[in-house]
Amino acid sequence: MKKSLVGTVGLGLGMMLFMSGCKLLEPLAIAQGVTCQDEQNQATYNRLFELRDRAQNHIQSGKLEQAAKDLIELFQGMQTVSPRRDTVLSLIEIVTGTQAQEGMLETLVNRLVEQGKGSQAVSVLDAAAGVSNSLDTGYSYGKTRTLAGIARLYIQTEQRDRARTTLARAILAETGIRGAAFKTKGLSEIARTYIALGDTLQASQILGRSLQQAQSIVYQDAYSQAWDFQPLAIYYGQVGQLDKALELARTIPEPYYRNETFARIAKDVAEQGNIERAHEIVLNGVSDTEINARVLAEIGLRSAKQGQSDRVIPLFTEALRQANLISDPNTRMVALSPILIHYAEAGYPDRALQEITPLERPEIKAKVLSAIAIEYATQGQREQASTIAGQALETVGTISEAHEQQFLLMDMVRDYTRLGLYEVAIKAAQQVPYPEKKQALLLALATEAANRGDDEIAVKAAEIMPINLVAVAFIYQNIGQLERGNELLNRGIKSIDSLETNELKFEAFASLVVEYAKAGQQAKAEELFTQVLLISNQVQENSYAWVTVFDRLVEGGLDDLALQLVRSMKEEYFQSSLIKRLVETFIQGGQIDKAYQAIELLKSPAEKVTNLIAIADRSLKAGEQDVAREALDKAFELARTIPGEESNVMRFGGQMDAEGNWFGYTEVEDPMDRGSLYEEIAIRFGQLGKKDSAMQVVRSLQSQTLQNQVLQRLACYR
Repeated sequence: MKKSLVGTVGLGLGMMLFMSGCKLLEPLAIAQGVTCQDEQNQATYNRLFELRDRAQNHIQSGKLEQAAKDLIELFQGMQTVSPRRDTVLSLIEIVTGTQAQEGMLETLVNRLVEQGKGSQAVSVLDAAAGVSNSLDTGYSYGKTRTLAGIARLYIQTEQRDRARTTLARAILAETGIRGAAFKTKGLSEIARTYIALGDTLQASQILGRSLQQAQSIVYQDAYSQAWDFQPLAIYYGQVGQLDKALELARTIPEPYYRNETFARIAKDVAEQGNIERAHEIVLNGVSDTEINARVLAEIGLRSAKQGQSDRVIPLFTEALRQANLISDPNTRMVALSPILIHYAEAGYPDRALQEITPLERPEIKAKVLSAIAIEYATQGQREQASTIAGQALETVGTISEAHEQQFLLMDMVRDYTRLGLYEVAIKAAQQVPYPEKKQALLLALATEAANRGDDEIAVKAAEIMPINLVAVAFIYQNIGQLERGNELLNRGIKSIDSLETNELKFEAFASLVVEYAKAGQQAKAEELFTQVLLISNQVQENSYAWVTVFDRLVEGGLDDLALQLVRSMKEEYFQSSLIKRLVETFIQGGQIDKAYQAIELLKSPAEKVTNLIAIADRSLKAGEQDVAREALDKAFELARTIPGEESNVMRFGGQMDAEGNWFGYTEVEDPMDRGSLYEEIAIRFGQLGKKDSAMQVVRSLQSQTLQNQVLQRLACYR
């Protein structure tokens, strides 16, 4: 329940506020830092942050299409509310990232492009450009940075015309920026985009303006100056004004950033083909031993790729010498790792292998060994590649942390599969500690082998986990090898029947249901699902197998079967968490009747009410007023049945004193108490324009103070 915005007022004043609308409330609310606009937009703001977090999770789990949909909805939602500082900052972070990491939008676009799906990114970029264009002059800095960043991403998707149009809008937005510090950064972003377009002349002109602004700033600390001058120096190097770039790099007072700037300039010069000049910049400008070693190796790799083979070994020899000067053993190992990886990538896996002895930490050694194995395979030395890859796998097995093992092994499986080192790839997949990841990797490996016509490897990889054998069987059927497909299908089903535990059978049969559904055999899928329900009776509901089965059904588009599964559950605690997720799935799909069916399964009236409010919110957004009204009517009737006090206070933290008194705790209103839910229902009725219904809910509140609080919020909805 929200605290009162303006304190306690009489019921008569509360009624007057509601009848006269938000104009009377706003002066009072503004004194508390809240406006009717904030009140009206709060639900949208909450949804925006929810979408941002969900998109991030989808990107991390590789569900790029879902992430794209989330970001499109996020950007569209941003256009429906008046911008405020926190949402604009969030937009900047999503598009351009932070000092430490790239933006979420950039990550998504990069991964889609890598997978050959760059065209799918365009609609997301269009939505991002739409919200950036909508920002007014009060947010010119944010508008400039985001539009310039979006333009660069358009370039990556080969939408150069869109990129130029977007960049033109960024240039126009820059004229509204106030303050040299903001102008410096805004102009730098524009210059960076011109560089990406290959227009060095325009980039140089913009850099000149940015530098002029930066030189007029009186910096309070060395870091602030470094953050402005580092990109300027790097961009000057990229447009071919090397002397200017080096001059600016020398002016950076903070040693780490100065060294990193010289290193980046040197790498860019090497990329342009001038290896000797790049080497000279490192020798004269980079004093930090670790950075020096790293960049020399990067230049060595570039020289190898450019065919300047006479420079490769001397550069790597010097890089190794520098790294070995580092006194701390851990720091030395961290520095040696990328050097040896690059040495192998440069075409010298034998020399990299000779230098591996100092790498005692298994997570570092395994990564380097794997890179060496990959290079041997690339050169056609498959026997040596398999031997070294085997050593890498043995080393991974000595890593104590399971999650560290998993990250390395997943990369190994993908790399070895790509290079056709199937036997070692299978061994790597078998070492993955988490079954879900293991299954996905083995299935990808088996699928590729099957599509390449390598039956032996496909079956060997698939039969490790029986459900994969079923999936591969359907692949054979799809490519016309029906007899082989049926044979593998029967073998897979027998393997599932012979699994040792009910949990494994539960998961495997659910996956089998999904595979039959994917193959268009819906009747067979539903027939097998009865077996899933029978097995579920033998599986404890606190087992993670229930979540796994639920996830597989939902991700397979079998929402009706997921609803049947949830209906079969007996433990309220475990059932309610899955019901909430299912209701959200139905709401997103516009299947309101099914959402009601799922809600009916809940035992707690308070939980039913919160889910009904979620239906109302979705319907309000979609303009489906009758649906929203129906959901709110149901919610109000159920809210009346919530037992206990109208208002409950929850206490968190704190400690006991010597006499047993609790102190230092934090008090929070229970959002699931009857009063809080009444309040939210009343506000939704207000948003819907149903004043009489809203007032009926208000009158149901026992506390006059709470009535006044709700009336003050309702005053914002006439």
